[in-house]
Amino acid sequence: MDVESARPTRASAGFWFGAAALYAIAVSIVLLVPPADLLGQEGGGVVVLLAVPVLLSVLALFARGQRILVWGCIALLGGFVLFSIASVGLVYLPGLVMIVVATLRQGR
Repeated sequence: MDVESARPTRASAGFWFGAAALYAIAVSIVLLVPPADLLGQEGGGVVVLLAVPVLLSVLALFARGQRILVWGCIALLGGFVLFSIASVGLVYLPGLVMIVVATLRQGR
């Protein structure tokens, strides 16, 4: 066994894109069910609001070969986080960071 095979490997860009999409889906589901239960408190319109980060994360996952589209998703998701930071935006910040890490890792 040589030194190269003993060295731990870094996670690939695909891993980070997938993790960001799964994170956004999981957070949206958690926010819709009790005890947070935003669906019961705020009504059906909150589903559209929580679908935005999920759609942007999944779009970045499937368009990871097209850097301009991925950076567009990053910009829109960053705007979403900033715009809704007082309510639910902050919980989507780790997903945004994961997509940025994936995009930077993909450039190598």
